[in-house]
Amino acid sequence: MRSIISWFASNHVAANLLMLFILIAGVTTALTVKLEVMPEATLDKILITVEYPGASPSEVEEGVIRKIEDQIAGLAGVKRIDSTATEGYGFVTLE
Repeated sequence: MRSIISWFASNHVAANLLMLFILIAGVTTALTVKLEVMPEATLDKILITVEYPGASPSEVEEGVIRKIEDQIAGLAGVKRIDSTATEGYGFVTLE
């Protein structure tokens, strides 16, 4: 690393050419980047989080998650439903 720095310090033309190359590459990249005020995004997943304080995972599954899954199962466009029940929380992921 030290030898590269000392080589550029003694070769001013090479250092200036490298700087010029980096500047041109940066300007070219900045001009070709596609910028959008409101970019379009596709949402492939939806995460539903339910808090059920003090409930065991089985209570969360039976009391909340199964009801959500039953209601969502009939919706058009739902390819996959994943769910997780933990202590006091339930998570349902839709694709």
